[in-house]
Amino acid sequence: MSENNKSRINYKKLAELSSLGLMLPSSIAVGLFIGYQLDKLLGTRPWLLVLFFLFGTASGFYSLIRGLKKRLDKDMDM
Repeated sequence: MSENNKSRINYKKLAELSSLGLMLPSSIAVGLFIGYQLDKLLGTRPWLLVLFFLFGTASGFYSLIRGLKKRLDKDMDM
């Protein structure tokens, strides 16, 4: 394999792993935003914020684990 191909593979891996690192915080941020907006709309402070924070956290961990498993399966095939 040439040096150019090796660097492309490394950049591709880096991009995939960095997207995994952003899954958890972005899911939490979306959950917080939705919870805050619903609390503001319905006047239920802070209950929906807490509930959607937990939903966002669970969703983020689920996505992170699923992405890591997919990445590990890909590495095992190589």
